[in-house]
Amino acid sequence: MADIQLSPQLFQDIQQAVQRQDPDADQGVVMQYLAAVIGYLLGSQRGMSADDRAAFMDELCAFARHVHDDLSGRQPQQAPSAAQAFGYWIPPK
Repeated sequence: MADIQLSPQLFQDIQQAVQRQDPDADQGVVMQYLAAVIGYLLGSQRGMSADDRAAFMDELCAFARHVHDDLSGRQPQQAPSAAQAFGYWIPPK
């Protein structure tokens, strides 16, 4: 995965975009929209095989779990292998 830069401003911008679409969206609904966007974008990739799309979805889910666990103060249950493409998360200081 590519190196990405997360910021409070990015999170705020994304939430505001969802709330423009759905003014009553709470945090759970915002997360559902984000999950749907991931599924839609990945599912519409016609240049990838179904197996590649499924593998990439697994990587995205693992990356989301890694960020969640890191932010929650828990260690990931299973470390990814060095051979896997994997993004990284630097928690705010």
